[in-house]
Amino acid sequence: MFRKLVVISTVAFLFTLTVPNVSAQTNDTSTISATPLKKQKTVLKQQLKDTIQAKKLEVKQAIQAKREEYKIKLQTIKDERKKATVQRIDTKLSAVNEKHTNRFAEALERLQSILDKITDQDTTDPQKAINAAKTAVENQAVKAYVITIADEINLKQNVGATVSQLRQDLMVAHKTVMDAKQSVQSLKK
Repeated sequence: MFRKLVVISTVAFLFTLTVPNVSAQTNDTSTISATPLKKQKTVLKQQLKDTIQAKKLEVKQAIQAKREEYKIKLQTIKDERKKATVQRIDTKLSAVNEKHTNRFAEALERLQSILDKITDQDTTDPQKAINAAKTAVENQAVKAYVITIADEINLKQNVGATVSQLRQDLMVAHKTVMDAKQSVQSLKK
């Protein structure tokens, strides 16, 4: 009887030494893997911002040439009221484009953070939709809408065409953002 008790206690002691504590191992690996993911996410965000800045600089130079031509042709308008109106509309177009593209970019960042929190489902399709929307928003952000001035007679049509082009481009970018949103929402259901 005493012998059985010694054998059982020895086996129990050896068993506790050989079986590792599983919960301690799981916690260590989860914190180790979470840190590189956060670093990778911040690196990707920084790369995206750098790409946008590079595109903006390239396009800014091309736009600058168009603006110089625009300013020269603007001087040909004799009616001061028309000239002031065209200048006001021109600055308003740039402001509207910047405002909407910033709003779209913020929405995409929120969608990306929501998508990053989803771990139990396949997120490749929503990620593709978000990436496509980011590309569309980047392209829209670097566009400039310069009013073409040929003469005073066709000025109203030229301004209207530029405004409608901005409207159409913003609607296309908005549609891609909404598609990305719906793709992420379909995962949450």
